[in-house]
Amino acid sequence: MSATAREVMDSVINRIPPERFPTTASVFSVSSRAAGYTYEQFANLDPLEQAQFEYNVVSKNGTDHLSGSMSGTLLPEALGGKIKFREHGSPDVDEPMIENISDIDKIDLSRIRNYHHYQKSLESARYLFDMGNGVYNNYVHTWGVFTQAGLFYGEEKLMRACLRDKPAVNALLEFTFEVFKYTQDEFIDIGATIGSCADPTASGDMISKRVFEEFAAPYLKKVYDWYKSRGLHTSLHICGNIDDRIDLIANTNVDILSVDHKVDIVKAAQVLNGRAVIGGNADPVSVILDQTPADVRAFYEDLVVKLDGYPYAIMPGCSVPTSTPIANVLAMVEVAHAHKPGKYN
Repeated sequence: MSATAREVMDSVINRIPPERFPTTASVFSVSSRAAGYTYEQFANLDPLEQAQFEYNVVSKNGTDHLSGSMSGTLLPEALGGKIKFREHGSPDVDEPMIENISDIDKIDLSRIRNYHHYQKSLESARYLFDMGNGVYNNYVHTWGVFTQAGLFYGEEKLMRACLRDKPAVNALLEFTFEVFKYTQDEFIDIGATIGSCADPTASGDMISKRVFEEFAAPYLKKVYDWYKSRGLHTSLHICGNIDDRIDLIANTNVDILSVDHKVDIVKAAQVLNGRAVIGGNADPVSVILDQTPADVRAFYEDLVVKLDGYPYAIMPGCSVPTSTPIANVLAMVEVAHAHKPGKYN
């Protein structure tokens, strides 16, 4: 095969069947735990060491993207809230930074770029993207605006406000969108090529389709329109069941939609009808963690057949537990490298 990892992903985004399936299997999180790092320990490594570790993992294991970002879960601390690191997995917000939405005008966004984790993340991404040398797409990841607003204000308070104080929610979301742009700019300037959001609070397990349509979907579109204006491809993952809102997501200008195991992925592909690449959707626990590499391969080989005719990327159904055997994650990569998509409908 002659196509680079970036060319494979770019091809499927442009609705041209590539030489093989693209994959964003979550090798990095599993590998970092296997190397003995907690999230906090890795975040505090020298930026060059962080970049070298990720580049080695990706180039060795055959996945198709590099990731250079600062976790949006750290943003509340940058702006005055409190976070708590767990031994494994992403940190938690211990204390939201916004008590009253009316106070958002007093928040100084320049604190973000002075925040030590932001500076480390940006420097690490600069090294990492240089190491990739154009062979890979460079992802910049963040939370979707609706989810990030919940981290700033508190999820339960946000949910109540969606019903009781819609103007305040819109003000909070507009503020969060400004934060989003402020945190993404410099990563794009140094070479990010795909803007990727996860928006779990926008799931059907959390909010109704009506609330999604009124509050979450418009800001997904604003985010993706902005990414596109900067020349990036776009990607989205929403946890849980989103069967009832695939049609709305198709109108947000997203290029890749990664879905959870709760989603009927064939029906989702039919609704998208080529307007976006579909990705997913093995259960990260019952399939990818608990079964054998042969079982994982069989699951994705079955999906490749079921999704014949639709642009598809091999991805897990959600974040893979860091205790997952690396062989199970690499089984996804093996399927991607062993199969060529047919013609798209």
